[in-house]
Amino acid sequence: MIDETSSLRLKLLRFPPIIGVVYIHAYFTAITFSHGTIGTEDLNPVTDFIRVLVSQGLARIAVPLFFLMAGYLFFANFRWSQQTFARKVATRMRTLLAPFLFWNTATLLFYATVQAIPALAPYFSGPTALIRELPLLDYANVLIGLKGYPIAYHFWFIRDLMVLILLAPFIALILRSAALPFLLAVYLLWVTGKWPMYIPDCAGVLFFSAGALCALRGRDLFFLDRYGPAACLAYLPILLIDVLWHTAWFNIYLHRTGLIVGVLAALYLTRPALNHERLTQALLALGSASFFVYAAHEPLLMVLRMLAYSNIPLDAPYTVLAIYLLLPALVIAFLVLCHGVLKRTCPRLLGLITGGR
Repeated sequence: MIDETSSLRLKLLRFPPIIGVVYIHAYFTAITFSHGTIGTEDLNPVTDFIRVLVSQGLARIAVPLFFLMAGYLFFANFRWSQQTFARKVATRMRTLLAPFLFWNTATLLFYATVQAIPALAPYFSGPTALIRELPLLDYANVLIGLKGYPIAYHFWFIRDLMVLILLAPFIALILRSAALPFLLAVYLLWVTGKWPMYIPDCAGVLFFSAGALCALRGRDLFFLDRYGPAACLAYLPILLIDVLWHTAWFNIYLHRTGLIVGVLAALYLTRPALNHERLTQALLALGSASFFVYAAHEPLLMVLRMLAYSNIPLDAPYTVLAIYLLLPALVIAFLVLCHGVLKRTCPRLLGLITGGR
């Protein structure tokens, strides 16, 4: 049973990680297309430090945190039977599969449209075939991402989450009989980059299973709060070292282990956040728009970045930094406003494309 306080704290974590996801996708300052590259990789140390700190450091907590919460919420208040599992899967397929297919189809149509316009086609055509030239069977791969990312590439998370939900009975069986050996093995495969499968992603398996284990053992995700202050203090030097040596050979071990500490710190910080009423109310209000922002920020962000890098002179010291910091913020603000408009004018459509959120 999820108590009221824990439920509230989980809701506070809906929107901030979405900000991180958008900034992850704004990381690269050079965009390659079929006829060349726009932007620049010649960055000053301050710009590079801030960019790595935000996109490759702080923001990277988002995906593990979402998998952790998804695993916990799937198994919370869950008593195993074929009927209850079937109902759970049916519910999740409605909230995940419908928006997954909608946004990938919409992105496919977007690319097909712009590729049909000669002036725009070079900017939306990579080394692979044009949309109209794809063999019929390849459309399934483009929409679902069987061999790579789906065409709405950020929906790899939803794809992997659906797979993990289908695997939930097997995950539960393993966790009941050999939880620690299983989690340790997956962790080692994750930090060493030796995970043998493409779908689902190793981080998804690790954190979804960790959240599931908490639920199966009757604990909430905040049962380690007593270690929260220590996690916050430990994460700061780990993050700094991670950023300063982000290209070092040992970084994968430090970075991915640090994400676990960062997740614990993020969970704990919801506790003092509850003491600030305005912050709590703002995060709860923004939380309802989180999935829409996640779903709709690409390819909008990419288009705006291409326009910025094509039309704004980049020779001033901090122009690239300003573009990097401001464009994602503007995209997020715009989509929050769009969500509000759709909620008032087209609530049924909004419910369909966001899985009822």
